[in-house]
Amino acid sequence: MLNAGEIFERIDVTKYSLKKLVLVPLLILLLALAVLGYSQFSIGSPVKLSMDFTGGTVVKVRTAEEEHALKAIFADFPLKSVRDFSEPSGATGKMLIFGPMSKAEKERLNETLYEHFGDAYEIPRDISGVVGKRYLEQAITAVLVAFLMMAIVVLFVFKTPVPSFAVVLSAFSDIVIATACMNIVGMELSLGTIAALLMLIGYSVDSDILLTTKILRGRGELNEKVRSAMKTGLTMTATTIAAVFAMFFVASVLPLASLFPPIPMLRDISAVLLFGLFADLMNTWMLNAGILRWYVAWKERKSAERLVKKAKKPTTTTFVTDARKKMTRRERKAAGTSTKTKSRKHNAGAGSGGAKGGKKRK
Repeated sequence: MLNAGEIFERIDVTKYSLKKLVLVPLLILLLALAVLGYSQFSIGSPVKLSMDFTGGTVVKVRTAEEEHALKAIFADFPLKSVRDFSEPSGATGKMLIFGPMSKAEKERLNETLYEHFGDAYEIPRDISGVVGKRYLEQAITAVLVAFLMMAIVVLFVFKTPVPSFAVVLSAFSDIVIATACMNIVGMELSLGTIAALLMLIGYSVDSDILLTTKILRGRGELNEKVRSAMKTGLTMTATTIAAVFAMFFVASVLPLASLFPPIPMLRDISAVLLFGLFADLMNTWMLNAGILRWYVAWKERKSAERLVKKAKKPTTTTFVTDARKKMTRRERKAAGTSTKTKSRKHNAGAGSGGAKGGKKRK
């Protein structure tokens, strides 16, 4: 059995080229964006919207009928989903969730319910489409504001654009991939999954900031700093995944054994978090780590080039020394010329004086 050290050695990202590290997460991000784009083109929204946002009608029926039988009964109505429910009083049954309906359709729905189930159902509860639309606008605003504030804080902390961009890109990729996975498995966007996406922003930024701080402000060799941050970050993410998986197991797997009814909201929240956390492992230790390694190597290369240029460029002291040497030579040359001129004049004067003395003697 492999120990922790051997596991970290096998998944050491510093052994791979930067192009491979960055290319794989970017391709998966593009694929996730394509999934969301196809959904937008086909159904009018990037992901299916739940009744919380579209409006509709909820009916609780105390029956043991299977889902396919209920869908056959309500085939003429916009039945969106069928869920199990359980109440503290011990009553169990099925929760029928219908899309928006007209007044006439709601009347026919009441007649169909009474015809098949008698009094064994609750009065249908309506959610207005206008209220649901407002919920959706507020939910989107909350996600955008949270993401914007996160980006501002990251930029303020690191004060450099490239590392801050890498952190924001990784968090954005986590959200997009988690939303695309929701679309693939048929999950709806609800108030619970919006809360999960908001939590995911914090979870994803946590490991990204750890890695960025370790690389930019830590001491030691670059790859060694990446390995050290990776050991700590993987341990943190693994504990979070274990806790979230326990929540998912309790909310969706144990009810299959009829121990207690499922908890749809907890199931959806935990599923979205698991999608995002597994995506965060890839985006943090491949995409973000690859960008940061390239950035640090680029900075070191630029710094080395500046040092080389500075070493080749003559300094001010060199110019002053050369000027002094040149001035000394000029002064010496001028002094030599002056000395020779004076000597010639002196000799000429002495010669003329001797000639005059000779004449006087004569």
